[in-house]
Amino acid sequence: MKENKITFWGVRGSFPTPEHDKMQVGGHTSCVSIENGNELLIMDMGTGIKELGQKIISDPKSPSKINIILSHYHWDHIIGFPMFAPLFSDKYEINLYGKKDVWELKKIINHMLNPIFWPVSIDDFKAKLNFYTINNDEVKISDSMIIKTQIHHHPNGALSYKILSKNKIISYVTDCEYMTGSPSEKLIKFSKDSDLLIHDAHFTPEDLINHKGWGHSSWEQAVIMAKGSNSKQLALFHHSPSYNDKQIELIERKAKQMFEKTIAAKQGLVIYL
Repeated sequence: MKENKITFWGVRGSFPTPEHDKMQVGGHTSCVSIENGNELLIMDMGTGIKELGQKIISDPKSPSKINIILSHYHWDHIIGFPMFAPLFSDKYEINLYGKKDVWELKKIINHMLNPIFWPVSIDDFKAKLNFYTINNDEVKISDSMIIKTQIHHHPNGALSYKILSKNKIISYVTDCEYMTGSPSEKLIKFSKDSDLLIHDAHFTPEDLINHKGWGHSSWEQAVIMAKGSNSKQLALFHHSPSYNDKQIELIERKAKQMFEKTIAAKQGLVIYL
C-alpha cells in the first residue's frame, strides 16, 4: 500500500512565469507537499502555496497542524507565505522550520510583512505560528515522519532535506550548485537510496556554463546525482523561468536516456510512494 502522497504545487525557480507557452509545466514557484495520512509537510513557500492553502481550508479532513520546511529565504521560496489561507483561521497551528541565518526566521518573516512591502502584518494572522531554527539537525515531526538536513552551496547557503515517511525516503535538493562541476560526495551519501529524489534542474548543461555562481544545477547533474545515490526515481525541479514547455519536454527526454525513472516535475503532478 502506498502511504505517501507527494504533490507539486509550484516547480519554477526565480520568479513566476504566466506566459501561455509555459502553462503545461506551470508557472508557480517552489512548493511541494507530502501527506502520509497523519502528517502534512510543505517544502518551501513559493507562489504555489496559495493554491495549496485553498485546498487545505476547503477540505474538512485536512490536518489542523501544518509543518513547513524552508530550503532558504530567497524570494521565490517564501513569496507565497502571505497568501497562505490557513494563516487566517484559528483552526490551524503552523510550524515553520528554517536554517540559521543572520536574522532569526521570525524576524525574516516580519521583515517580509513590513508595510512597505505588504499591507497585512503577522499580528493579523489568526493561526498559531511557531518558528524553529535548524542547521544540519534532525527534526522529528512524528513517529511516522522524520526530517534530516544537510547544508549545501548556494548564495547565502541552503538546506537539503531527507524526509523519512512511512518507510520511504524523499530527498529534496534544490537551489544547489556543485562548484567542482560534479555532485558532492556528501550530498550523494545524504540522498542515498531515496525512493524519490527531487533535484534542482534549473539549467541545461550548456546554459550552466554561463551562470557559475548563480547557485543552481543542470538537469545532467541531477541525473548523475540520482544514479550516484541509487535513487529509485528522479523529479527534475526548479525549472528556469526562461524555458518553455517544449524545452522542458526535451530536457525530460534527454534525462530519461541517462536515467529512465526521470520525470520533469509539473505543477499538479502527484506521486504516490
